[in-house]
Amino acid sequence: MIRRILSWIDEQTEIVSMIKEFMEEPLAKGVGWPHVFGSAALFFFILQATTGIFLLFYYSPSPDHAYETVQYINRQVLFGRIVRGLHHWGASGMLLMVGLHMLQTFFWGAYKKPRQIIWVLGVGLLLLTFGLGFTGYLLPWDQKAYWATVVGTNIAGTVPVVGNLIREFIRGGEGVGALTITRFFAFHVYILPVLLASFAIFHIFQVRRKGLTPPGTRVGEEAGVEYTSFFYPHQVFKDLVVSLFFLLVCFWLAWHFGAPTETVANPADTAYRPVPEWYFLWMFQLLKYLPAKQFWEFTGAVLLPTIAVIAMLLYPYLDRNPERNPLKRPFATALAIVLLIGISALGFMAIASVPKEQRLSAIQAKGEKLFLDRRCNACHSINGGGGNAGTDLAQAKLHDAAKVEKILREPTSFNPRSIMPALGPDVKESDVKDLVAYLMTLDSNSSMPAEAQVGPRKPASHLEENWFINHKFEVLKDPAYCSTCHASSFCISCHQNRRPDSHLKGWLKIHGAVSTSRPEYCQVCHPPGNKLCSSCHSVMLHTPDWLTRHRQVPEPQQKLCSRCHAADYCASCHKGGKPASHKSPDWLHAHAQASPVGCETCHTTEFCASCHKGAKPASHNSTWLHAHSQAPTKNCQTCHTTEFCASCHKGAKPASHQKDWMTKHGKEGKSKKADCLVCHNQQFCLDCHVVEMPHPANFLEIHDKQPQASLAAGSPCFRCHKTADFCGQCHSELVPKTK
Repeated sequence: MIRRILSWIDEQTEIVSMIKEFMEEPLAKGVGWPHVFGSAALFFFILQATTGIFLLFYYSPSPDHAYETVQYINRQVLFGRIVRGLHHWGASGMLLMVGLHMLQTFFWGAYKKPRQIIWVLGVGLLLLTFGLGFTGYLLPWDQKAYWATVVGTNIAGTVPVVGNLIREFIRGGEGVGALTITRFFAFHVYILPVLLASFAIFHIFQVRRKGLTPPGTRVGEEAGVEYTSFFYPHQVFKDLVVSLFFLLVCFWLAWHFGAPTETVANPADTAYRPVPEWYFLWMFQLLKYLPAKQFWEFTGAVLLPTIAVIAMLLYPYLDRNPERNPLKRPFATALAIVLLIGISALGFMAIASVPKEQRLSAIQAKGEKLFLDRRCNACHSINGGGGNAGTDLAQAKLHDAAKVEKILREPTSFNPRSIMPALGPDVKESDVKDLVAYLMTLDSNSSMPAEAQVGPRKPASHLEENWFINHKFEVLKDPAYCSTCHASSFCISCHQNRRPDSHLKGWLKIHGAVSTSRPEYCQVCHPPGNKLCSSCHSVMLHTPDWLTRHRQVPEPQQKLCSRCHAADYCASCHKGGKPASHKSPDWLHAHAQASPVGCETCHTTEFCASCHKGAKPASHNSTWLHAHSQAPTKNCQTCHTTEFCASCHKGAKPASHQKDWMTKHGKEGKSKKADCLVCHNQQFCLDCHVVEMPHPANFLEIHDKQPQASLAAGSPCFRCHKTADFCGQCHSELVPKTK
C-alpha cells in the first residue's frame, strides 16, 4: 500500500525519485566523520528556524515590550525557558559548525578547482551567520544587548565619509531605539534567513553536482578515485549521530543555564561595560591594543576583517598549488594555523579580562531579593545599572555595617532632606541584617541583579536623566500609566501625605474639571470609592442630572456648594429664586409655547410628566371634551385663561346654542352631527331623547302608550316640540279655543 502511494506521488511530482537519487550519491574512499560539520551546521539552522518560529508567537519587537515578552517566555510559557535556551545555544552551535566546516574544507584543499564557487558560497554563509548572531543580539533588549549594539553600530560609523550614513541606516536614526529593534528584527527574522536558506540550497546543489572532494587527491586526478560507499546509509547515519549529540548538548545547556538575561536596557547607564558574545571577543580584545582614535578603531574593527574576507573570497582563484594534502601546502597551512591561534588567543584574553560573577552566600542572596522587593533599584544604581535618583551603591564604599543599617532605618538622621522611605516596623530585624550583608558585598565588579518579576522594571520615562525631578509632570500627563506599576502607597512613601501642586490654594474650585477630564489622575492617590471623595460627591457630584436634583440638597449640606461656587454663581441662573421666565404671573399659561430647549436647562422630561403625564394632564383623556364642562373652573385656570375657553365658546356657550337653539337642534344634529360630537356624546342626547332618535316609523304608537304624566308640562318632548304648534296639529283639543 505504501509503495503504491509513493509511486503515485512520484508520478505526480518526481519527489521520490529526486530523494532516492540524492541518497544514492556515491562517496569516495576516505569520506566519513570529518565531513559531518556541514550537515551539523544545517541541523543547527533547522533548530534555529524551529525555535525561532515558536518565539515569534510571544515576542514583541519594541523597547516597551521586548524585555517583558522575553521574561514572559522564560517564566510563564510552558517550556519557554527550554526553547529560548535551545535558540540561544543553537546560535553559538551553528556559528561553531560553520567555522569548523570552513576549516575542514580549507585544510583538505576542497576549495580548489573545480569547487571554487562552493567555497565562495561558504564564505557568504559564514558572513550571514555572523549577521544573524549580531541582529539577534539586540532583541532581548537587556543591558548587554543594548550596549553591545551601541558599540557595534558605532564601529560602523568609523567608516570614512559614509560611516554616519551607514550607522543611521542600521539604527534607523541617531540613537539605538524603537526603529533599531524593528530593523534588527526584520533582518533577523525575514531578510537574513531567506538569504541564508538560498545560499545553503545553492551550496548543497553545487556540492551534489560536483561531488565531495576525495581526501588527498591532487587537482585533475579525480578520475581514478575509488568510490566505496553511498550517502545513504553510511554518511546519513554519521550525520544523524552527530546531530543527535549536539541536540542533547543544547538541551543540557538550556536546562541548566537557559538563555542568560541581564536587567532591562537603560540608555542612561553610560557606565555599563558591555561584553560581546564569544565569537566577537577577538575583535573586542584587539581594539584594546590599538590607540583610542577613530582611524585605528576603523582599522581593527572594519578594515582588517574586510581584507580578510576579500582574501578568503579570492584565495581559491589565486592558489595554483594542485596539492590538497595540508602537509604539501605548508604556506597555506601555516597561515591558517597562525590566524586560528591568534584569534583564539585574543578571545581567551578577552574572557580572562571579564569581571567574574560574584557568588553570594545564602544570607546575601536573601538581602539581594529584599533589595529588589523593596524597589531600591528604582532610585539606586550599581555601577550604573538601575535608577539615577540616589547614590550609586557600588561607588559609595559601604564599610560600616552599623551606619548602613541606621541609614536604612532613619534616612533623615544623616540627610534631613532625604526622600528615601525608611524601613518600617514591618521589616524584620533579620531581613535588615540580610540587606546590609548584601550591600556590603558591592564593589567595582558588581552589577545590578536581574529582577525575578515579569515585565520591564522601568518605562522609557524613567531612563531620562532628570526623570525624578520631572516625574510629577509624567503623572499629570498619563497617570494611568504610572498606576500600572505603582500603588497609591508607593507615592505616599515619598510624599508622606504632602499635597501635590494641584492641591494648593484654590484647588477645590478647579478639581472638578480635572477629575472629570482625567479621573485617573485623582485615582493615583484616591482610589475609586474613597470616603474622602464620597463625603462631598455623594451629594454634590455633578452628574448629568445634577441640575434637576440640586434643589433637593438638604440645607446643612448646601454649604458644600460654597467650597466651589460663589454666591453670585447661583444668581447667574436664578437671579433670585426663579429665572426671569418664571416670574410672570401667567408663566404657567404661556409655558406650553416656550422653547423646549430653554426648559431642558433645568427640567427633565420626568419633571413635566409629573403634571402632564405625557403631553397633557390626566383630565385630558379621550373623553375630556365631553366632560370638561363639568370640571371645576379653578382647575382649568391652572393652565388655561378665559380667552382660551372663549376661542371655542365665545362666552358661556357656542354660537349655535343661543336662544331657540333647542327647536332647531334636531335639524342641526342631522346635518352637522360631527360638530355636535365635539362636545356631546350619544349618551348626552339619550338623557333627553328617551325614545330613539330619529323617531322610528311607529313612534306614534309608542307615544300614545306613554303615561299621561309624561305629556304634562315639563315633559322632555317639550324641549323640542311646543304643544300649541306641534301637538295641536293632531290633538286639537289641546289647542285653546279663540273667542
